[in-house]
Amino acid sequence: MTDQASAKDNDSLAPTASRLWRFMKPHRWGLLLSVISFVLVALTEPLIPQLLGFALGEGFQGKSAAATTLPGGAAVPDMHVQYSFPIWMVPIVLIGLFALRGLFSFCGQYMLNWTISRTVMDLRAALLQVLLRADARVYTSLQPATAVTKVVNDPQHVVTLIAGALVTILRDGLPALALMGYLFFINWKLTLLSLITVPGLAFVVRKVNKRVRRMGTWAYDAQLRLVSVVEDVTRAWRVVRSFDAADYETRRFADRAREVQRSSLKTAASNAMAQPLSQLMASIGISVIVSLALYQSRVNGTGVGDFAAFVAALLLMSSRLRHLSDVMQPITNALVVARGCIGLLDTPAEPDTGTRELTDVRGDIALEQVTLRYPGANRDALAALQLHIPAGKTTALVGSSGAGKSSVVNLLLGFERPDSGRILLDGVSIDELTKANLRRQFAVVSQDIVLFDASVADNIAYGQTRDDAKLEQALRAAALWDFAQGLPEGLDTTVGANGSKLSGGQRQRLAIARALYKDAPVWIFDEATSALDTESERAVQQALEQWQGRKTLIVIAHRLSTIRRADCIQVMADGQVVESGDHDELVAKGGVYAGMVKVQH
Repeated sequence: MTDQASAKDNDSLAPTASRLWRFMKPHRWGLLLSVISFVLVALTEPLIPQLLGFALGEGFQGKSAAATTLPGGAAVPDMHVQYSFPIWMVPIVLIGLFALRGLFSFCGQYMLNWTISRTVMDLRAALLQVLLRADARVYTSLQPATAVTKVVNDPQHVVTLIAGALVTILRDGLPALALMGYLFFINWKLTLLSLITVPGLAFVVRKVNKRVRRMGTWAYDAQLRLVSVVEDVTRAWRVVRSFDAADYETRRFADRAREVQRSSLKTAASNAMAQPLSQLMASIGISVIVSLALYQSRVNGTGVGDFAAFVAALLLMSSRLRHLSDVMQPITNALVVARGCIGLLDTPAEPDTGTRELTDVRGDIALEQVTLRYPGANRDALAALQLHIPAGKTTALVGSSGAGKSSVVNLLLGFERPDSGRILLDGVSIDELTKANLRRQFAVVSQDIVLFDASVADNIAYGQTRDDAKLEQALRAAALWDFAQGLPEGLDTTVGANGSKLSGGQRQRLAIARALYKDAPVWIFDEATSALDTESERAVQQALEQWQGRKTLIVIAHRLSTIRRADCIQVMADGQVVESGDHDELVAKGGVYAGMVKVQH
């Protein structure tokens, strides 16, 4: 077991239970109605042994009728026996009793599940909100499959386990208390003796739960590692097949699956240990009590009905307690899983200290002495960078990998914060702007294309109101209109997970259309045409040229043919701008840019 799992095991589960209660608390009325319903069921429980004792006592042993007195004073006994109730009342009472119990039990379970389903919904919503607002650096360590498990699967699993335990407590615990009160009523001395096994039961439950918590933590961590393997295989299946790594992935999966199997088996063994030990302790107490009850019956002449009622109530209570012996294990397992998913709520949120809102942005951008170093890096990604991007102009950022081009984009969008220096948008520091307002000013097409499993129209108008005329304009500008018209359902055709039904070029053009549809004052194209053929690239470039002078365009490209017409080309190296000018000026200088052009030709 990992050190992390051991550390978690040492922590108390009480804080987790408290945080879980916060999500259930708004729906506590449903829980209260459920408890009331099960209380009503429990109140009918002592009636069963009472009716049994009454039937065995009064039902089989009636009273003889009074003797008839003859003339002369002689008494003749009446051979007829009188019973206290007619037989036809038996089915009416029993059927009515169980019908009433069934109604209350249904109401209790329905209200409990209503509460549970609302709790799951609220917990999932809270976890998703955390992911939506998490700091960008969180996603460098958080696997997508792990996030899905924690947001979708874990809340349902946690609350289902707790719901099952609550049903057991209410359905069996409350009747057990009612039967205990009934036993005290009919024979308090023997009932006190029934409590001799309580310390032993408490000791067994505590020891078993400690092991269940330790094994459960191990099993949960192993399950997440197994999910990550499956996520890698499904996400990178092309790479797996290209490198003929199926056998390697099979072995990796088998190792993780074997770890899950071992941990699950040990958890199951720990859970299974509780019931036999609890039943053994309970059997000791029951054997002593029944023996003493028989002894009292013989010495004191207790009737058959009273003895049957006591033993029946005792056995019913024992049956209920047997179910209760299993209740702590699912609660412990649930809290172990809950600790994993609720821990996601502690994910640091993205800092958003800005308060200003800009309108009518021109798109003039300036980076003044900006320095940025990523955590764990041994050098600066940007070193005292001075960069000016004029409003309404097309500025190209070029340079080798690691020169700092993508870091500039991350800073402009607020995904990273500079260690020093400042960034201005229309003369206003972006630190003063709210993150939402800042990002509304940018439309970005990244080199990592991300599409949603939705329709073409939904992907283009993502997060905005659908406008068919505007959709057509964006699709035509991205050289995708004819293709979209030929789809089975037109713009309402789904593109599959991350655009799996589209080619690489179609995916990239769809992402470009999405940026064009946003119509922000600043457009950023980070290798936006890298997957396009020459004809499509030329069509997209011509569409972008129509916006020159009206939009601020930032183009990052390794293919220098795409930036020849840029107003200004900023050549970056080691986090700084080393050359600046248009294409002809830089080629004439014979410097770094001219060398790059020569290499590509």
